[in-house]
Amino acid sequence: MEEEYAALLANQTWDLVPRPSDCNVVIGKWIWTRKRRADGNLDCYKAHCVLRNFTQRPGVDYDETFSPVVKPATVRTVLSLALSRSWPVHQLDVKNVFLHGTLTKTVYCCQPAGFVDSSRPNMVCRFNKSLYGLKQAPRA
Repeated sequence: MEEEYAALLANQTWDLVPRPSDCNVVIGKWIWTRKRRADGNLDCYKAHCVLRNFTQRPGVDYDETFSPVVKPATVRTVLSLALSRSWPVHQLDVKNVFLHGTLTKTVYCCQPAGFVDSSRPNMVCRFNKSLYGLKQAPRA
């Protein structure tokens, strides 16, 4: 959880602000998963801070949610082309990929459980970047 929280802070995902009286505050939670290696053995435990998108209001917290996606046939075509022309192919994994998307709507959330700022416990997080669980996260 500390590693995830540090990544959120390092990416300047949010700013702590006083809670506006006329805003919707989205609820967040922690999710824990087990990552496994290719052979099925446990690799590590991961914690993700996510937002519960069912507490978002259309037109207030988000507008568009559509995210363009690459079809598998397109991926196969590009890989076939690369193979036929001997182009090098690389794969990469972007850590905390959703934290790199910039939001167009203002979204507020309570401070993450276990990481409430003791000097500012009544403040809320105003998001600068996207976070897992937001309806508009894949689009961002």
